[in-house]
Amino acid sequence: MTTGLSKRNSRAQAWFVFSFLAPPVALYALFVLLPTINAFRYSLTRWDGLSDPVYVGMRNFRSFLAPGSDFIPAIQHNLFLMLVPGVFILSLALMFANMIHQRIKGAKVFRIAFFFPNIISSVAVALLWMLIYSPTKVGLLNHFAAIWFHRTQPVPYTESSRLLTSLVPMTVWSATGFYMVLFLAAMENIPETYYEAARLDGAGPTTLFFRITMPMMWEVFTTGVIFLIIGGLKYFDAIWVLENGRPKTATHTMSTLMYSRVFEQYNIGYGTAIAVLLFLLVLIVTVVSRRLLQREALEY
Repeated sequence: MTTGLSKRNSRAQAWFVFSFLAPPVALYALFVLLPTINAFRYSLTRWDGLSDPVYVGMRNFRSFLAPGSDFIPAIQHNLFLMLVPGVFILSLALMFANMIHQRIKGAKVFRIAFFFPNIISSVAVALLWMLIYSPTKVGLLNHFAAIWFHRTQPVPYTESSRLLTSLVPMTVWSATGFYMVLFLAAMENIPETYYEAARLDGAGPTTLFFRITMPMMWEVFTTGVIFLIIGGLKYFDAIWVLENGRPKTATHTMSTLMYSRVFEQYNIGYGTAIAVLLFLLVLIVTVVSRRLLQREALEY
């Protein structure tokens, strides 16, 4: 009787778990897995979204390497926006997190101030920096340049030829706070006894940071690097806003090129091929980065 009762309880428990898991799994399959599978299928076709898809095999992927293709400059721009701002973001985030971790005066105020840009939407951030970069009288950057350097001609910072460089300070300003909070949370979990023991042995601030803080928070640092890589490969909002929805070859990234091909030129096969390649690149780069940055976990 006890065995039969336990079996009924197990079945009831299984049905209870299934009743909770089935709806979200079904929704995930419907809105994520099925479109993903269809994207792989449509990437092998020539399709305008209205007529029947025509199978073309790997032609869309081969066209990425064709002379005059916009794809190669687009992926180069992604790499630029991943590497250049990423170096500044990681460096500043680590520096600010370590300073706040040392309980400097006004640490709470700095924590709020640095994280503030992250509560603003990316579109609002782009519009804000569009005003800062404006060549008119409202443009703060050109206004201060005219006062300090007596520059008479305003610099068109949002011009297509300058836009990628102008995106660097904007990206650093908007993203540093998030990574600072991420790293600070990891630093706060490190036992203070390690620092006290190291100080008794004569260790200075630099030694403490590189011998205790970084090794202890390496897993979180690795996660931050992966977030930056993914963000750089998916860069879209700021370019689309600053280019007024019309990016050019000089400013296209993979995401803007994909959107432009699908919703402006109705070349859905080409656009989904970019989406598939972007998915594969994010997956491969994430796995490779994880492998390269992997270290033996330190327990404390």
